[in-house]
Amino acid sequence: QYDRGYKPSLEHEWRGICMQISLLIAAVAAVAAEPPWYQKTWYPYLFDCSDSADWRDQYDSACSAHSANECDVETRSACPQTCGLCTPSSPKMVIATPPIMAAAVAFLFIAYLYVRIDAFPTGAEVGLARVDELSLKIKSGARQFLETEYAYLAVFVVGLALTLFFLFYLTEDENAYTIALSVSLSFVTGATLSASAGWWGMMVATDGNAKTTAACAGDRANGVPGSLNAGLNVAFSTGAVMGFAVVGLGLAGVSTAYVVLCSIYGDDDQALVMQCLAGFGFGASSIALFARVAGGIYTKAADVGADLVGKVEAGIDEDDPHNPAVIADNVGDNVGDVA
Repeated sequence: QYDRGYKPSLEHEWRGICMQISLLIAAVAAVAAEPPWYQKTWYPYLFDCSDSADWRDQYDSACSAHSANECDVETRSACPQTCGLCTPSSPKMVIATPPIMAAAVAFLFIAYLYVRIDAFPTGAEVGLARVDELSLKIKSGARQFLETEYAYLAVFVVGLALTLFFLFYLTEDENAYTIALSVSLSFVTGATLSASAGWWGMMVATDGNAKTTAACAGDRANGVPGSLNAGLNVAFSTGAVMGFAVVGLGLAGVSTAYVVLCSIYGDDDQALVMQCLAGFGFGASSIALFARVAGGIYTKAADVGADLVGKVEAGIDEDDPHNPAVIADNVGDNVGDVA
């Protein structure tokens, strides 16, 4: 529609904005209203069973006479409702299943995006083979940057993981070794998944550069015109891969870590589980911080260097292909934006 000169009216734009705001308000209201899946009757294991006598009174008096710890096979058969109040089957799976399913949906959508991106034409297919050559050089530079950066970050992750291990090992009174090892491994897992998301996004972004250019240029040999809308379709598809990769890896990683920690420490000790689980977020955010800072510094250094050599010293245009520093500048644009 944009190619035919159509532009949405201000009324249409405001309708879209109001619809998004309405969906956001509805989501917040749904959470604030305490839906049934957050109420005590569904999540009784979050509460102290000794305080649930008033719950048991609504059932048979014979059933309310025993405590939750007395729910053996015979008693459970006679009083299934009472025993079910304090002894659910697998509470950790009740919590972890929705985010794991959401992660699976994210990965399926990524697979669809890859099929969609693969269908877009490359530079060689539209008569611009030079675009593919330059794109490969940019991708090679971005790969070298990530390999160098991750080599230094690996030393940082190992060093900080050992520091966390010894700190928790020396400060915890009970189960010091298990807690220290859990926090350290959670930290390493979060850092690894965060770095994986960065690498994943970098590879698909550099692959999409040439296809975005080809879509904007069009197929001149066959008389197919390019357009800004066609280039945006390719760009949004490649960018969405990393967005859903971050969400999918984050949900899958933190849910799996939660299930493992609950299996180690039990479903009742949620405070200790959350303490160990905090290491996962610490590791993921640490890698993201360093990637953002390193990418930002590199892209500015390459941009300024290319401009000084090209425009100031050689007197040529910005991003002129005769300036080799332009490749480093484009590598910096990728590593800075993807970070």
